[in-house]
Amino acid sequence: MKHIFFYITFFICLCSEAFAQETTNETLNQLVRTAIDYAPRIKEQQQTVLMGDFRTKIQESALKPQISTEASVTRIDPVAKAQFAFGPSPTSLQFQPNMNYNVNIGGNYVIYDWGKQFANIEKTRLETNLAKTGVEGLKTVYAYQVASLYYGIIYNLKAIEVQKGQLKLIDDNKINIENRLKRGDALDFDVISSEVRYKNADSRLTDIQSQLERQYIYLSSLIGKDAHGMIPEGTSFNLGTADLTIEGALNQAQTNNYDLKTLKDRDLIAANDVKIAQMNSLPNLAATAQVGVKNGYVPRINGEQPAFSDDFKLNSVVGVRLTIPVYTGHRGAYQTEVAKLNREMLKYSVDVTNQTLKRDLEAAQNDYNSAKSKLDLSESNVKQAQHALKLANVRYQNGVLTNIEIENAQTALRDAQFTQLQYQYQMALAKLEMNRLTGVKFW
Repeated sequence: MKHIFFYITFFICLCSEAFAQETTNETLNQLVRTAIDYAPRIKEQQQTVLMGDFRTKIQESALKPQISTEASVTRIDPVAKAQFAFGPSPTSLQFQPNMNYNVNIGGNYVIYDWGKQFANIEKTRLETNLAKTGVEGLKTVYAYQVASLYYGIIYNLKAIEVQKGQLKLIDDNKINIENRLKRGDALDFDVISSEVRYKNADSRLTDIQSQLERQYIYLSSLIGKDAHGMIPEGTSFNLGTADLTIEGALNQAQTNNYDLKTLKDRDLIAANDVKIAQMNSLPNLAATAQVGVKNGYVPRINGEQPAFSDDFKLNSVVGVRLTIPVYTGHRGAYQTEVAKLNREMLKYSVDVTNQTLKRDLEAAQNDYNSAKSKLDLSESNVKQAQHALKLANVRYQNGVLTNIEIENAQTALRDAQFTQLQYQYQMALAKLEMNRLTGVKFW
C-alpha cells in the first residue's frame, strides 16, 4: 500500500512539474509576442519594407511607356521677315508667327536596354529582402531581451523567497534568545546582535525587491503594459529548447543567425551592384512618338485669315533613338572595381562574424558547463547545510551551542541556497545566449 501511494505521489509531482514548465513557456512566449506587437521600433522598421515594395514598383514603371502632354504659348518679338517686290507694293513674308501655340501628347518607350532596368529592379527587391531580414532580426533582439528580463525576474522572485526564509530563521532565533534571556541563559548582547542581523537581512531583502521592481519596469516598457503579476511565483528556469553543441549551433547559425543572414543579403546586393556597374557601357534603344496641333504653317503664319482655327494643323513625330556610350572617362570600370571590392569586403565580414560567433558560443558553453558542474555540488551543499542547521537547532535548544554558532549555521544555509540559485540562473542565461547566437526562434 505504501508503494502504491509513493508511485501516485511521484506521478502527481511529475505532472505538476510538466504543467509548470508548459505554463512557463507559454507565459514567456506570450510576453515575447506582446513585446513584438507593441514595439514602436519594429513598426518603424516595417515601414522600410513597405517603402522597398514601392521602390520596386517605381523601378518597374520604367519598363512601361512614359506618356505626357504639353501645352505652350510663346510670344516672340521680333521675328524674321523677307520683303519681296512684286508690283506696285512690296510683299512681306514672315517665317515664324509672333504668337506660337502648341498642344501635344507624346510618349517614350525603352525598347531594349540589354537588361539594365531588370538589374535595377532586382536590386530594389534584394534591398527589400534585406529590410525584411532586419525586421526579423529586430524581433529576435526584442524576444531575447524579454527572455533575459524574464529570467532575471524569476531569479529575484526566488531570491526573495530565500531571503524571507532567512528572516524567518533569524526571527525564530531571536525568540529563542529572548526566552533564554528570561531564564538567564543568554546575554543582552545576543538579543542586540540578533536584531542587527535581522535588520541587515531585511535591508538585503529590500535591495532584491528593488532589483525586481526595476526589471518589472523594463519589462513593462517592452510590452507596453504593467508586467506585475504576469510571471507566477515558483516558475522554473526552463526555456523549452534542446541543448546545443558547439558544432550543431554553428551549423544552425549559418542559416538562422541574423547577422549572417544580413551579410548574405548584402552580398547578393553587392553582386547585383557589380552586374549593374558592368552594364554602364551598354547602349540603350528607345522609341518616341508625339501627336498634337500647333500654328505657324505657311501660308497662314500669323493667323491672318478670317478663321483663326485655320491657322492650326495636326502634326506628329515618330522616331527611334539608339544611345551608345562612347567615352565616360572609365567611370563604368571604376564603379565595377568599387562594387567588386565591396563584395570582397563582405566576404571578410562573414569570416569575422563566424570567428566571433564561434568564440562567443564556446564561451557560453563553458559558462553553462561550469555552472552545471557547480550546481550539482551546490545541491549537496544545501542538503548538508539544512541537516547541519537542524542538528545545530537541537544542540542549541539543549544549550550545547552558542548563539554565534547557530547564526553561522543559518548563514551557511542561506549562502548555499543563494549559490544554488545563482548557478541555476547562470545556466539559464548561458543557454539563452547560445540560443540567441544560433538564432533559435523559441516563441
